[in-house]
Amino acid sequence: MEPQPMRVWPSAAAITRLEQTFDWVLWIEEAERKLVWSRAARVPWKPICWKMGLSRTAVTRRWQFGLAVITWRLNGRAPSARRSRAFVIEKANRLSRTIVR
Repeated sequence: MEPQPMRVWPSAAAITRLEQTFDWVLWIEEAERKLVWSRAARVPWKPICWKMGLSRTAVTRRWQFGLAVITWRLNGRAPSARRSRAFVIEKANRLSRTIVR
């Protein structure tokens, strides 16, 4: 007997929340956008590194930066273009920690 896939039908509210997330990725550059979507689709790091031609550390930092920019924008701020990626990531981490507590 073959196992049947479980069917879960989303509610209208769940679909609306999903549609809102599509707008979030428009806040980041195209390279980060593809990276964030790849990780959301559970693509392993190694193929992403090969495709981007970067090391695992560099790809991870770009992924963190993309998520940090989204975090800033969701909190009504926009990171300055003059700030470093490390600064934007660190401030987003602090912001996330204060919201969770």
